[in-house]
Amino acid sequence: MSEFTPHLSSTSRSHSPIGVASVPLPRRLLIWLTAGVAGTLSFPIVYLIEGATRSGYNPWQETISSLSFGPTGWIQRLNFIVLGIGVLWLTFVWGKILRGGKSAIWYPILRGIEGLGLVAIGFLIEDPLHTACLIVIVNAMSFGLFVIARRFWSNPEWHGWGAFSVACGLWPMVVMPFFGMALNPHSVLNPYAGLFERLATNADTVWGVIMLIPLWAGKRLMASTK
Repeated sequence: MSEFTPHLSSTSRSHSPIGVASVPLPRRLLIWLTAGVAGTLSFPIVYLIEGATRSGYNPWQETISSLSFGPTGWIQRLNFIVLGIGVLWLTFVWGKILRGGKSAIWYPILRGIEGLGLVAIGFLIEDPLHTACLIVIVNAMSFGLFVIARRFWSNPEWHGWGAFSVACGLWPMVVMPFFGMALNPHSVLNPYAGLFERLATNADTVWGVIMLIPLWAGKRLMASTK
């Protein structure tokens, strides 16, 4: 039996309509997941501080990646890389959480693509490769949330979370076109390009933070090995 599977009585299990039992996450996995989510939260904290303290930088209008240039640009480049490593860690943890059920293959794959893209974008600061990485990252983020929604819809305890995951996945797809238009210096949206980018690129971080609430409360998600 896996070291992560706790001893559970029959009353502590939940069954989906397809007859697959689910169990709460072991504390070790919860701690690992929380550490990974905390790591991704450091990304917006760093770029907010960096943006607020850099002379002449306008976070409402300028992109996050603009912080990658200049004498202190290494801070934001490292910030991208650290975020990518954090997402790759979450890929590993979610692979263990979802093992044996729906989304167990494709969700970790998509999160892995997102993580690798973030590491790459820390090195590729010039276009067109930088923009290409951004497109891959945002699409992997959105489709990953669509994929994991299937896991929630297969379990009566999590039906509402399926809709929440889809909403979080649609969020970047809705906002990114506005970001694209705002990059045009002649657009009326241009003064808010930085705001649109920040709104579009934090969907899975918000999702991950909120997901910790039911998981720490003992809501069952892992497939039982018994």
